[in-house]
Amino acid sequence: MKRSIALLLILIAVNLCSFIAMYYVYFPWMEKLDRKEQQESILSDIRFLNFRLSLLDYSYSPQTIAKAEHELKTKVIARTREQLGMEPSNFETLKENRYGINMDRPEGPLAYLLLNDNETILTVGPYPKIDNSIRLRDWFFYLIILMVFNGIAVLIVYRHVNEYLKVAIRAIRELDLTGLRLKPIKSPLTNIAVNTPRVVNHINGLSKQHQQSLYNQRDLMHAVAHEFRGPMARLSFALDLFAQTESEDRRKELSNDMDEALQELDDLVKEVLGYSRLKDGRFPLSLEHFDLRKICSETIDKVKTIYPETQFVLYSEPSKSIPLFADCNLIERVMINLIRNAARFSNKRVKVALIQFKNSIEIRVEDDGPGIPPGKRARVFEPFTRLDFSRSRDSGGAGLGLAIAKGIINRHQGTIWAEDSRELGGAVLTIHMPLKQKSPIIEAEDALKHSDKKKKSRKAFKFKNKRRSHDNH
Repeated sequence: MKRSIALLLILIAVNLCSFIAMYYVYFPWMEKLDRKEQQESILSDIRFLNFRLSLLDYSYSPQTIAKAEHELKTKVIARTREQLGMEPSNFETLKENRYGINMDRPEGPLAYLLLNDNETILTVGPYPKIDNSIRLRDWFFYLIILMVFNGIAVLIVYRHVNEYLKVAIRAIRELDLTGLRLKPIKSPLTNIAVNTPRVVNHINGLSKQHQQSLYNQRDLMHAVAHEFRGPMARLSFALDLFAQTESEDRRKELSNDMDEALQELDDLVKEVLGYSRLKDGRFPLSLEHFDLRKICSETIDKVKTIYPETQFVLYSEPSKSIPLFADCNLIERVMINLIRNAARFSNKRVKVALIQFKNSIEIRVEDDGPGIPPGKRARVFEPFTRLDFSRSRDSGGAGLGLAIAKGIINRHQGTIWAEDSRELGGAVLTIHMPLKQKSPIIEAEDALKHSDKKKKSRKAFKFKNKRRSHDNH
């Protein structure tokens, strides 16, 4: 009886602690997530306004303010630092970054954008505050239910389940799952509660990865077979005609057709192999310092020869040079793929914008073409994807350009996505990546340190288990 009462009191204390932890940890964490989501949304608005005013050399007019308010659906007001009561340290930070956000204002979050005169500040907002109010009545009922159900259920089944939990723990310890680190916990119930979901999630993740890999491999094989049919059919047709014709001119023409088909097959094989290496992460990076603006300018000059009627515009901030430490050949290939893709679907104009931040770079390639439907923006980065099925392979490409570009950007720890172009009205492909990549030596040292820590933790865990079994005997 005394043990049962003691256990009941312990369970009540544990549930009370869980209630306190949820109130002071879970809900602040949820509020932090909501705050972060709102901050990202405000940051997107102020970046858009910064990009718009950078085209106007950071000057504004009432029409510009009115248009920005209409597009951002919030107030945009020009003020001075004295009117805002901004502290000198905050103002210096604003001068360094050009724009910033104040999430702690009583009236609601407010975004700032500094103009070229270093005195005028455009304020965007205030945005609505996040309301996460909680009723005391809800917490009262939650506490009652938690104590009653946990106290009764755990009190009845704990002793019987304890032995079965030990069997499950031994089975979990015998698992050897690569990439999963289990926590060595003495309590059987806590051990099961903590480690079992981790094992299940890890196995489910491996199963999904395996299934997705099979689907991707199957789709890739089907797409490759489909792409090979065209040049192989032309090659077979040319061979049949070559055996039947006697004209030297006609034979020479057929021979050129066969050479073109073979060259097309060879280029397709190279593209597929390159995509496969990027997809598997086996493409080594040859890192070097280079000027991204110069690479983009040279790339535009190359694409101009293919699309002479298209107007190309290159904008960069800063306007002189943008130093980048990455694989120059791969980045140049990305820019060729993106600019050619934009020129292919544009009507008359293509714009390439380079915006340098403190530790990252944003690259925007936009056109005035028909754009990309919202439901198909993720598909354009899949291999052998052509949204316009009326285009031939000669005009539409093999469908690997954007897939390879995504693989290269992922390899450089960056992201790439497609959206609507607010300026030109077509599509815009945006890249965000670090200005400096980690060298292979630093990556190897980090991996070696992580591996050493993992080995030491495994040895310590095994030593504890052996000592415990020896003490029991």
